[in-house]
Amino acid sequence: MENMKKLRLVFADNYKLCCPAVLPAGFPQADCHAPSDEISSCDTLLRSDLFRLFLYVFAVLGLIGNAGSFLYRMVINKAECKQGFSVFVAHLCASDFLMGLYLTAIAIADKRYQGSYLWEDVTWRNSVVCKAAGFLSFVSCEVSTFIICLITVDRFLVLRFPFSQCHFRKNSAQTACLLSWLIGIVLALLPLLQMTSHWEFYKQSSICLPLPVTRQYFKGQAYSFSVMVVLNFILFLLIAVGQAFIYHAIRTNSMSMVDTSKSSSKELTIARRLITVAMSDFLCWFPIGFLGLLASQNMAIPGEVRVGLAIFVLPLNSALNPFLYTLNVIREKRKQAYFKKLQGLFQSQQQIKTTDVSVNRHQ
Repeated sequence: MENMKKLRLVFADNYKLCCPAVLPAGFPQADCHAPSDEISSCDTLLRSDLFRLFLYVFAVLGLIGNAGSFLYRMVINKAECKQGFSVFVAHLCASDFLMGLYLTAIAIADKRYQGSYLWEDVTWRNSVVCKAAGFLSFVSCEVSTFIICLITVDRFLVLRFPFSQCHFRKNSAQTACLLSWLIGIVLALLPLLQMTSHWEFYKQSSICLPLPVTRQYFKGQAYSFSVMVVLNFILFLLIAVGQAFIYHAIRTNSMSMVDTSKSSSKELTIARRLITVAMSDFLCWFPIGFLGLLASQNMAIPGEVRVGLAIFVLPLNSALNPFLYTLNVIREKRKQAYFKKLQGLFQSQQQIKTTDVSVNRHQ
């Protein structure tokens, strides 16, 4: 360090070289210039307490919300489990639960490397835990997208062809979901194979998530772009068309003066519940696809936007889904029970009045 006493300025291409532990003793950190890492700092995996807070909140909501919704559907509300749409929602809860596990893994790693992340960054990114966390996140994202698409197709078939036999039943819905899981696992597993071991896929960032929203090239970026932008764009295009039809069907039925059957009314109620789930998923993924397209055209994407997508937008959908759907079911059941109670009281009063009139006539 004695030969560096005359050092006045440092320009580096990595933020780590400007950390106090790396610079000569007494060297002003302000005189070291390097691109900052939007996610990590010299001491911590997550540089901001705000990032940490939202990560913890989404992890808890993702785990408890999806586990609770799954158990509610499997244990308390067994009657609906025989229907196709309920099978889809159960699998959606399972896939979103994986996102909660991913967030928990990142939160534990952040706690584990607190105060010494500078020296653990490379070890962490190349660790089995980071790859497993990224794998869970990737599977969760893709399987959720496939299932949202299946839900939209299911509601489209039910509302467009109500008397057709071409609907998802329990067994066909299970088969479609298992196929979605298989495709999602294969897509997430490809970057971990020996032939793709040179890719910087899950280790591209400290949060182990290969978002293609960057102009900086990393090995495996083309694959990330193909799946997370191109494939998801095609799926969301199908979802958007299907949801537009479902919305039109609900609106038309609501404005119609013709009484609908009990079965038709039930299908419309289910469609109303699921449209919020599909639209929240679409609104979370659309910015990622759009910004990925901009980045592929060498347009500058601020680092803060990338962090916002990774920490605030992407996990939000998995945390909200169980509440958007299951709470609606519980609220509707309570409302129905309340109206039945009122109806029972009204009928009882009518019977009392009828009895009184009969007694008065006899007198």
